[in-house]
Amino acid sequence: MKDKFPYLGNEVLITEEMCDLNEHMNVLYYAQIFEDEFPFYASLGFSSNYFEKGFSFFTLEMNIRYLKEMRKGEIALPGFRYFAVKPKLIHYGGVIFNKAGEACAISENVLIHVDMNTRKSCEMNEETIAHLNEMLEDHASTGDLDFDLRLKI
Repeated sequence: MKDKFPYLGNEVLITEEMCDLNEHMNVLYYAQIFEDEFPFYASLGFSSNYFEKGFSFFTLEMNIRYLKEMRKGEIALPGFRYFAVKPKLIHYGGVIFNKAGEACAISENVLIHVDMNTRKSCEMNEETIAHLNEMLEDHASTGDLDFDLRLKI
């Protein structure tokens, strides 16, 4: 399934500090691994220059499914993919894989484009939407997902 996620992030070593009383990684760290992939967001074209123009994205919804526990000493590898784009919305997700390539967690996110001057939603410009649609097509070419999506836009 890893080959269906075109953007692979950085490997993360699960440390004792990341584990809870159940001796597996605490849910907080799954979310952190998914959120720490700023190069993935930059691939969208959302660099500091984009934000300096007065636009950003807010998360509307996030869903994480925990499939297989991750324990101290294991390596977590996040992979990401776009699922859908609309003029104001992006639906993307990620999977955390273990070293054996097994999916341990699935995350889905819906983002809304925001004009930071008014702090209200607004449509992305045509150039940004065209770029996102190209990436969406590229990501979809890796094949169908091995799981159902729960979020929709």
